[in-house]
Amino acid sequence: MKTFNKLFGALIFFALNPLSGFTQTEENSSSNEIRHTELQISILPYVGTNGTNSGNYINDFSFNLLGGYSAGTSKLELAGLFNINRFDMQSVQMAGLFNQVGGKVSGVQFAGLINTAIDSVKAVQGAGLVNFTAASLEGAQLAGLVNFAGQSTRGFQGAGLVNYAGNSLEGVQAAGLVNFARGEVKGTQLAGLINFTPKDIQGAQIAGILNFARNVEGTQIGLINYSDSISGVPIGLLSIIKNGYHTFEISTNEILPLNLAFRTGTRSFYNILFAGIRPENTEFTTWSFGYGIGSSPRLGKKTFLNVELTSEQLNRGNVEALNLINRFYIGFDFQAAKKFGIFVGPTINYRLYENSYDQHPDLFLYDNFKLISEKTYRYNSDLSGQFWYGFRAGIRFF
Repeated sequence: MKTFNKLFGALIFFALNPLSGFTQTEENSSSNEIRHTELQISILPYVGTNGTNSGNYINDFSFNLLGGYSAGTSKLELAGLFNINRFDMQSVQMAGLFNQVGGKVSGVQFAGLINTAIDSVKAVQGAGLVNFTAASLEGAQLAGLVNFAGQSTRGFQGAGLVNYAGNSLEGVQAAGLVNFARGEVKGTQLAGLINFTPKDIQGAQIAGILNFARNVEGTQIGLINYSDSISGVPIGLLSIIKNGYHTFEISTNEILPLNLAFRTGTRSFYNILFAGIRPENTEFTTWSFGYGIGSSPRLGKKTFLNVELTSEQLNRGNVEALNLINRFYIGFDFQAAKKFGIFVGPTINYRLYENSYDQHPDLFLYDNFKLISEKTYRYNSDLSGQFWYGFRAGIRFF
């Protein structure tokens, strides 16, 4: 207790009588002149070795019991709660709650809650909640919630929720929810929900929900992908490429005479959304809906190969029970005209259905198609499987 009292008394004394021996400027300097000192020890702003002029001192070392205030830091600044620098900070700055720098950061900022820099950051910002720089970032930002760079970013942004780059990104953004870059991206965006850039990207976008970019030189992997153009492969539930591969299809097969399908993506990888119907003069209509993926490599000037995997739920009236038709199709697509194609090919089909439900629709539309095999699963006697060969044929509009 006596030691603490002595230390506290010494700090109060130094606060009222700044140590002129630490400064490197003349004693007659004006009170607003920026000065340099090797060491600051303070309890709160203006209560420390630099006294009421602490805002005019650039410190080599600054140790602040609760919080510190200075013109800048050139080597090391530590505080129990906060550090505030009017101008630049170099080397290391650490605080229990927040660090605020009015100029540039060239070094490391670590804070329990928030780091802010009004000018650029070169090196690392690490915060429990938010990192902020109004200018450019060259290095890394690591935050529990949000990273914000007002201008270009070169390096890495990793946040629990959101990363924002106000201009170009050259490096990596990884966020639990959203990555946003206003300028061109050269690198990778990884997000739990959304990656968004209204400009071009060279690299990859990987998101749980949505990837959005203008021209992509690389790949997009997400539930929904959108771009004007892409040189790589978009992989997802739905990929919309403005200048990519889009077709509307009318087809028939051994189960349903009329099927409508929409393909979107690129010829290297596309998504298929489709539905079918069997017109019947009965109380209940037989119909289906499904989803698939495919690839269509070029074979000749007007000929393409189609390789597709699809799965559709076949119903009689309402959707009452599991009745999945899983189909592997390999066929030929001939472009008879600029926006018109004809296709045909065989299918390998496997039906997985609930055998305890007795209102499934009849399987085949034509009598010459027969089952090759049928079995009931041992681990679940309510499920059965059937195997047969079939076909698909129709026309496409591009």
